[in-house]
Amino acid sequence: MHAPKQDEDPTIYEVLTDEHEDVAQLLTQLAEAEDAGEREALFAEVRFQLERHAQAEEVVFYDLLRRDDEARALVERAQREHAQVRETLAELDAIEADDGRWGELVAALTRQVTQHVEVEERDIFAAVRGRIDDDQARTIAETFEATEDRVADEIKAA
Repeated sequence: MHAPKQDEDPTIYEVLTDEHEDVAQLLTQLAEAEDAGEREALFAEVRFQLERHAQAEEVVFYDLLRRDDEARALVERAQREHAQVRETLAELDAIEADDGRWGELVAALTRQVTQHVEVEERDIFAAVRGRIDDDQARTIAETFEATEDRVADEIKAA
């Protein structure tokens, strides 16, 4: 899923960007799905991917910025955005896939995720790049992916 550049392990930026692109594709498929069964299956995958990603991001990636007064506001904003996404996921989870509000909620979710990704890749990545070098960014990527694996197991067990 994550293509290393020039035989090097990916940095945290590459891992996150790849996952952002994967989720964007899933959201597009979800928005275009017409069959209720297909919608439900895609929604389950979107919810799983977003929750796994958000939890690992909060624990591993955002922790780098929490220690810095200037960057803390970025983390607080990102966490508010994660909370909004979780609220929209809960709303979608509470209705049937053939409900008339489905498309509206999927569109809202897509906007929330897209806005979050733009801010993260522009502002948060820049803030982190100023604090770590590429070797550290690769180490953080490994920690992030291991955390995602643990979170995935916890989500599946719940």
